Amino acid sequence: MKAITKLKEKIETRLGWGPVEDWSNYDFEKLSEEILKVTGVNLSVSTLKRFFGKVKYQNKPSFTTLNALSAFAGYEDWRAFESSEIEEKVVENYIEQPQVQQNPKSDFRLKPYLFSSLVLLMAVAVFMFVKSRPKYDSQDFEFSSKTMMTSGLPNSVVFEYDASKADEDDSVFISQNWDVSRKVLVDRNGKNHSSIYYYPGYFRAKLLAGDHILKEHDIQITTDGWMGILAAPQGEKPLYFSKDEIYKENEVGAEPELFEKYNIELTPDLPEVWFTNLKDIKGFKTDNFEFETEVKSTFSGGKAACQNVRIMLQGQDDILIVPLTQSACVGDIFLSAYGFGVHSSSADLSGFGTDMDEWTNLRVVCKNRKVEFFVNGKLAYEATTTNAVNDIVGVHVRFEGPGSVRNTVLKSGEQVCVFD
Repeated sequence: MKAITKLKEKIETRLGWGPVEDWSNYDFEKLSEEILKVTGVNLSVSTLKRFFGKVKYQNKPSFTTLNALSAFAGYEDWRAFESSEIEEKVVENYIEQPQVQQNPKSDFRLKPYLFSSLVLLMAVAVFMFVKSRPKYDSQDFEFSSKTMMTSGLPNSVVFEYDASKADEDDSVFISQNWDVSRKVLVDRNGKNHSSIYYYPGYFRAKLLAGDHILKEHDIQITTDGWMGILAAPQGEKPLYFSKDEIYKENEVGAEPELFEKYNIELTPDLPEVWFTNLKDIKGFKTDNFEFETEVKSTFSGGKAACQNVRIMLQGQDDILIVPLTQSACVGDIFLSAYGFGVHSSSADLSGFGTDMDEWTNLRVVCKNRKVEFFVNGKLAYEATTTNAVNDIVGVHVRFEGPGSVRNTVLKSGEQVCVFD
């Protein structure tokens, strides 16, 4: 299908990682992570490999996959992407019509073609003008929400809305996060709708009429200190570890014994463990801050030989991601910082390789957008952030299997936030 091929090309262009044929497994892991961040949809590495043709698969991608990838490419959903391709094709076909050679003796024969071309051009112009003109005024609608708990998970959110002025031929939906493909049909004359959030973070909820966004606002799901989560595939519920299970004297962690308690196998496939601390903090910005933490991986069996750890400093709609790994595995890691991103295939990221069996200190210092990364006191990399300045809202640390975190601090001027 040509539209699917076009979508692949747009995503390749957006990422700028080179031909998909050269992508490594880590690239697909990173893409899965980026799609989750932008859309709220967790597409597996295997799903992405099938879509991009790295794994032979005869069936057409599901609408969930197509909707998520279209949203990641900057469109509302798959139908919106297909529609945009049709519009571009109409204009393209018009422009590519062969030019008729002018001949004074046969000028009268050109007039019908000239007239029809002008009619087509006017039709396209009118169509594009009508399409670009907003169908709705956001002032005619109301959309707000409240969380049932001040922190903790799962957490229910009650939405209050007024979409009574939406056209009768447009169904009304509420999407609870970035992924508009998971929108829920609601009564156009109703007032309330409730949803459950299973992961902490910043989410953008939307009120829609058909494919038109009427209103949107951000929702922050916070945690009460550190929260340990065993991540689950899309559609399944995660496992939450209790505080008694993860809190120790000066650290939080999940040891192999904790996995045995819940009959969770560490081989052949590694479960992903998230330690998340999202406080309701104020005054920390992505262009000037100092962040420090210590991590340790406590399992190296099976597929965990690299003992990969990703440390994330979460902004309202942006993120910094620092990889740490065993020194032998630095050839396939990715570093990003609020608009900046680089893969080890094109940069020396060897400074992020260390002995993950021991406590590793990470310090990130950002001054006026210039950011420095220190691993165990040594400068590992320097970069410059490019995205708009955001508020920093919390920390995520993701392990492949068992691991521990301690001494996590965020500073900005005289302000200090200790994540405990």
